[in-house]
Amino acid sequence: MGQSVQKRYSYQYGSEAKKYYQPIPRPIIEPEYQPSVAPQKRTDVVFGLKLSLCGITIFACAFIYIYMYSSLITKQGQLQALKNDIREMKSAVSLTESQISEKLNLDHIRYRASNELGMSEPLPHQIVYIQLPKQSYTLYNQ
Repeated sequence: MGQSVQKRYSYQYGSEAKKYYQPIPRPIIEPEYQPSVAPQKRTDVVFGLKLSLCGITIFACAFIYIYMYSSLITKQGQLQALKNDIREMKSAVSLTESQISEKLNLDHIRYRASNELGMSEPLPHQIVYIQLPKQSYTLYNQ
């Protein structure tokens, strides 16, 4: 194998290109006017203040939104509780009205007076009729 490599590559010493060193001329750059450091710092401070103001504004808006949303949810819960109370009161009122109408029934009054209270209807000699002058009472529905 060593012989095949030597046969393929026959190198001649001294046949390489000569090295010439030529320095590359660099263009002369004149220093440009550079602004002082103070205005850069000032713009950085102004930018920082603007950025801080924007951040505070966003935080305040988010805080106000969350506060309003939570108060809305609270008010909706209170409203629902009041609606439930109104519904319960209406049912209690209707129950009371039905009980009153039941107890104002003349048959119910007679039954209760005779059975529960032990009362009986008056006899004819126990009834007393009186005559009142017209000025002593008020007539309704006339």
